[in-house]
Amino acid sequence: MANEASSHERLLENGGGGGGEGSAPDKRMVAKAASANAMASCVMYVSCSTVMVLSNKWLASSLDIQAHISLLLMQNAVAVLVVASLRSLGVVRYPNFDAKIALQWLPVDIFFVVMLSTSFEAMRFLSVPMITVFKQLANLLTVGGEFFFFGKNVTFPVVLSFAVMIFGAVLAAFNDVVFTFYGYSWQIANCFATSGYVLYLKHATQSIELTKFGMVFYNNLLSLPLLAVIASAHGEPAVLIEAHAHGKINLFFFVINALVGSLGLLLNLASVWCVSATSATTYAVVGALNKIPSTILGFLLFKTTISRNMGIYICISLVGGFMYSYEKFRQSRPKV
Repeated sequence: MANEASSHERLLENGGGGGGEGSAPDKRMVAKAASANAMASCVMYVSCSTVMVLSNKWLASSLDIQAHISLLLMQNAVAVLVVASLRSLGVVRYPNFDAKIALQWLPVDIFFVVMLSTSFEAMRFLSVPMITVFKQLANLLTVGGEFFFFGKNVTFPVVLSFAVMIFGAVLAAFNDVVFTFYGYSWQIANCFATSGYVLYLKHATQSIELTKFGMVFYNNLLSLPLLAVIASAHGEPAVLIEAHAHGKINLFFFVINALVGSLGLLLNLASVWCVSATSATTYAVVGALNKIPSTILGFLLFKTTISRNMGIYICISLVGGFMYSYEKFRQSRPKV
């Protein structure tokens, strides 16, 4: 099953299954297949992430329940039930629960929950534009981590594309620069947690013997107790009890959460696919840039305003994103 999950990746790595070096046409074919796989994974990840962001935005505005972590917990529980049901029907395959595998995967969820918690704390002190600057800086940590842990070299055009995106974020936040020790402390912790999450996710997808559906199962299952602790620490059970008393938690609430949870399953699959088909750096860059379609669609669908600073950030970040994409495309061309 693990062999089945990674056969495509090994085919790409080994030059299409032939022995030795492989002919020039074989190398070109394998390179094209790898590029197409990487591109498709990025498109899938951006699409699922954008739909998920907009769905949760609509959910929060429709239900008027300020319990974001609890909603995420419910959605992850739905994802576990859906994957387990598909497995019982024979639609997907992955091994029975194994405590050893769970311990190997657990750091992914720990990094994710720390990333989520520090983000919530930072947002209490810092503006959204300032947080965006730090998210771009977190990508530099990911680049350094990929070089240190995976031996990935960084070319000058890649560094330049990051500089452009960071410049755009700094311009957008220029009028929001206010020093707050607690805010910056939480946000710096968030940067390390974000990079740790992306880098360990890359390591896990390479080293743990699981199919992609197995990874999604463990990812969502192990997150449940961690999210429950964080939700309790933020006082969300009391919010849910009050919402129930006002009739906000009803059949509609559970149906909508089930649908969004199913979308979350697709996002999990897309994340695992993207980080395994590309690099941790590319995954982080795509994650940073998917804020752009979410912002534009939010403006069109929910009539949310786009400030002048946000418009500047979107335009400059698009330039940086195109620079990064072009450099990765150039690197992916076979050298024959």
